[in-house]
Amino acid sequence: MPFSQKRHRVVVFEDGHGHDIRVVTNLMHITAEEIALMYKARWQIELFFRRIKQHLNIPTRFGTTENAVYGQLFSALIVYVLLKTMYDRVGLRVPKHEALEFVRFARLLLLCKLPARWRYLLYTLNMKDIFHS
Repeated sequence: MPFSQKRHRVVVFEDGHGHDIRVVTNLMHITAEEIALMYKARWQIELFFRRIKQHLNIPTRFGTTENAVYGQLFSALIVYVLLKTMYDRVGLRVPKHEALEFVRFARLLLLCKLPARWRYLLYTLNMKDIFHS
């Protein structure tokens, strides 16, 4: 195995479940705590993008230019945020036995097959309820 000419260090910290995380870095001027915070922030970004891939369902692009891709991505994000907000607001008022997972809610809403209770609560939901919690 070839040796690196640059200095590196290993930073060890615990994740939220008590497991050790080891990170190799060449950042010598930053404390281990700062590196751990950077890693945790980066992990939140990774989770965000995984969630986007799972929930936005963008199977094809409408265009290949940078503006077209950004426009489609931003549109999908706006739709996701609005759907998630509606789901969260209505879901709080639905009895446990009628609860739906978010993915199922979005699919049934798209197919116009939401259960009657959900349709009624969506109908009575005011836009001001969504934006002014």
